[in-house]
Amino acid sequence: MQFCLPTASRKGIPRDAAVSSCAMATGSFGVPGDAIRLESNDDRVFRLARKLWDPIPVETRERRAIWVRVAVRPGIPSVPHPERRLAWESAETEYAASVSGVLRVRVDVGAARVDAEVAGGLVDDDPSFAARALLEAPAAILLCHRGYAALHAGAVVGPRGAVVLRGAAGSGKSTLVAAAWRAGLGVLGDESLLVSREDADLLAASVRDLTLLPDAERLLGLEGETEEAFAGGEPKRRVDLFHGATPGQRVSRRAATILLGPRTPGPARLVSLGREEFREAFRDGEIPQETMGGDSTAVVEAWAGRESWRLDGAEDLAGALSILRGLAA
Repeated sequence: MQFCLPTASRKGIPRDAAVSSCAMATGSFGVPGDAIRLESNDDRVFRLARKLWDPIPVETRERRAIWVRVAVRPGIPSVPHPERRLAWESAETEYAASVSGVLRVRVDVGAARVDAEVAGGLVDDDPSFAARALLEAPAAILLCHRGYAALHAGAVVGPRGAVVLRGAAGSGKSTLVAAAWRAGLGVLGDESLLVSREDADLLAASVRDLTLLPDAERLLGLEGETEEAFAGGEPKRRVDLFHGATPGQRVSRRAATILLGPRTPGPARLVSLGREEFREAFRDGEIPQETMGGDSTAVVEAWAGRESWRLDGAEDLAGALSILRGLAA
C-alpha cells in the first residue's frame, strides 16, 4: 500500500512540511523488554520493519515505546553507493546520519525518538541499506539507553543457543562468524551485539550484518555469494543476511562466550580463564561505542566464570569451527 501520491522529482529531500499532504500510518513492533512505534507514509517501510521485529498489539506495550517516524519521498532517485556516502555525527543526546540528497536521520535519545526522511528510489534500490540506516542502527542506539548494553562482538546461533565471539580488530572474528554461517549456523551479527542489562544471557542483534575483507571472502570460497560493502571505513564484501531475514533470527540465549586470543600457529583450543583473567581479556575488544548508555561491567561480571573461554589458534579455522559447532549444537 502506498500512502503518498508521487510528486515531481526535485533535487534534495524536501522539508518536513512537504509531507503534510501524505497520510502517515502507524504500527507497533516488539523487541525483548521494549517496543517500537513506527509511523510512515509508505508500506515499504513497514515491510522492512516486519523483517526485523514482530508486530505487536498497541495495548501490549508496558512502557513508552521508542517512536520512529520515516517519511518516504516518492519520485526521488537514489545515488550510487549510498553506504560509502553515509555520514554519522553525534552530540551528547543526539545522533544524526545523512546521505546528501537522499537520506536524513535524527536520533533524539532524551525523547526516545527517530525522525527520518528518505528518497523512494533508495528504498527500492537498496532495501538492506535502508533498513540498517533508517531502522536498525537508530533503534539500537536508543535501546542502549533503555536497558541494553552494546558490545563489540559477534554471535553465531545453534540449537543450544548463541556463542558470543569477542576480540580486538584483526582477531579473525568476522571470518569465523562467516565460516560458521557457511556451515549452517545462524548469525546475530559479526561486529555488534545487544545484551540485556537485566538478563545478561539475553542477546539481540544490533545491526545484523556480516562483512568480510576480500582475502577472507576468498579464503572461505564465498566469491559470487557476496556483494559490495563499505564498513569500518574500508571496502569489504557483505553476506546478504537481510533477504531472507525474520525477527526470530535476531534474538537468542547465550550458550557460551569465546574471547579470541592471538592468531598463533597450532591447533585451535579452548583455554579456561579465571574471573580476573576473563575481565582482562574481555577489555581487549573494547571500542568507544560500548559506552553508549553506560558501561558493560554488569555483563562482564555475569559472564565471568560461566561458559566462557579464550580461543587460541584461531588460524586453524577448521578446528575453531568444530569448537563453535560443539558449543552451539
